[in-house]
Amino acid sequence: MKKILFSIALILTLSGCHKKDNPEPTPEPPTPVAQRTVLVYMSGENNLTYDTSFPGESFLADDLEELIKGSCQLNSNQHLLAFVDSVDADNLPHIVEIADGKAKEVYRFGSEFYASDPQMFHEIIQWAVDNYPANDYGLVLWGHATGWAVSNDTIASSRPISRAYGQDRGWDQTGGSEYWMNITQMARALEGLPKLKYIFADCCCFQCVESAYELRSVANYLIGSPAEIPGEGAPYEKLVPKLFSQSDTFYREICDSYYDYFIDAYQSSPYTDYSWASYLAGYSVPMAAIDLSKMDDLAVATSQVLATFAPQYPAELDLSGLPFYFGYGGYPVMYDIKSVIQKYAPSSAYTQWLTVYNQALAYSLVSRKWQTVYNSILNRFDQFPTDESQYGCVSMFFPQSTYSTASYRYNQRISQMQWYYAVGWNSFGW
Repeated sequence: MKKILFSIALILTLSGCHKKDNPEPTPEPPTPVAQRTVLVYMSGENNLTYDTSFPGESFLADDLEELIKGSCQLNSNQHLLAFVDSVDADNLPHIVEIADGKAKEVYRFGSEFYASDPQMFHEIIQWAVDNYPANDYGLVLWGHATGWAVSNDTIASSRPISRAYGQDRGWDQTGGSEYWMNITQMARALEGLPKLKYIFADCCCFQCVESAYELRSVANYLIGSPAEIPGEGAPYEKLVPKLFSQSDTFYREICDSYYDYFIDAYQSSPYTDYSWASYLAGYSVPMAAIDLSKMDDLAVATSQVLATFAPQYPAELDLSGLPFYFGYGGYPVMYDIKSVIQKYAPSSAYTQWLTVYNQALAYSLVSRKWQTVYNSILNRFDQFPTDESQYGCVSMFFPQSTYSTASYRYNQRISQMQWYYAVGWNSFGW
């Protein structure tokens, strides 16, 4: 009997050793799918991180701190990430997860690169999608921008005026040059990724029909301002929960949070301490949200309405007295689309166009003045219309003969945008 028991024990022992030496692979538990993942893309290798005019100040550091505070209002089903490229050669670009009032580094790159490189832009967003899967995704563009205005459609340009988004001065790289990412490049970089719930541009001049049309297939909504925004940017401590709102009109919450903050800020210190800022009292930052699924319809409607009043080259529209959102080198540009069309289109044509425009414009908040560094804008605020119903809070390019000699060469560069052909500027000789 003992011999039999010993044999059984030996078999069990051998079986156990065999199983231990060749374990069955344990499948990895699936990564839980979150409600939403939001990536804040912080292209900060510029004066938003380090400005000799304000030693010790860093808008990037301040906004990271605001994001950390705002994360206390999130739950475990909401993922907030930030890609950070700051001015510090010893601090390589990295990604942090922000939750419960803390920031934890989750990925660090092995070398420096330009945050404005479209390929890296794509790879960083792809990494976020792969590692933090969610039902939908939001993208926040943090940094400098100048709307659609570009030079050649390439990152490899040594001229700073080749711009649109993500100024990277290359300070952390030996012999670095300044590069920006064009909107055409951004759109291509976002192709193949999950369609974004929204792109929120916390940067200047992004809300223009040219950029919106370029991005129409890669996101549902574009949220931002057609004008300059203050260096401090979005009030993230208040804004973070709005970035995760599940409301059908979540874009209103984002716009309202941004707009209301500056209404209050411009009437309190430090703005009230500066004589130059007195004109800002009672104003904010114009904001708008565009339903990108309506951009094709808007392009058709705009092409039709332009045909009723746009002159043939070299004749041009008189745009004096109309609101514009950008002016470089003394040249006003990026005019309010609604103001121009309302002035020139026949009444019935304007009404038809406005119906389509209002379908594309999901939400807007008017501010007839905003913080600007350009005298070409500041000196004309009092000439802008006082009737706020004339503002559409979205800009559009309208060709002018003076642009041919301006540094930006707007008349030539607009032809790189799909909107140029969709509305038929070429048919008018421009």
